[in-house]
This record gives sequence, structure tokens and C-alpha cells, in this order.
Amino acid sequence: METSVRIQNILSQINKLDYQSRLSLAEQLNKLLKISQKETQSTSHDLTELNALGSEIWKNVDIDKYVEQEREWD
Repeated sequence: METSVRIQNILSQINKLDYQSRLSLAEQLNKLLKISQKETQSTSHDLTELNALGSEIWKNVDIDKYVEQEREWD
């Protein structure tokens, strides 16, 4: 079933509710959205978090010598 059709079905059911039930539903939806937003924010990362990742591997490596060795690899 298409999303817009589902939404229309849900809205038609909501229209049948009394005011207090609609208010309760709105509060519950608000809570769900806040939880969903927190989950999304907690799993998203900034690319700058990768800065210096793995730098300990290169700590004692002479970069110029390493590049020279790699170029001779052919």
C-alpha cells in the first residue's frame, strides 16, 4: 500500500476520535518523534571525528622512506 494512502487511512481514523483522544494521540506521537530524533542524532557522526584515526600506526614511520619504498615496489 502506498504511503500517502496509508496516511489518509490513518487520518480518517483519527477524525473519528474525540478531542481528548486526539490530544492523547498527539502527545504519544510527539514522544515517538523525540525518541526517533534522539536515535538519529546519536547514530550520526561528523567527518571530523575521523581526524587522526589510525595515527598511532604511522607514529614511528619515516614517511619519506615509506613512500620511496612504495615507489620501488613495481
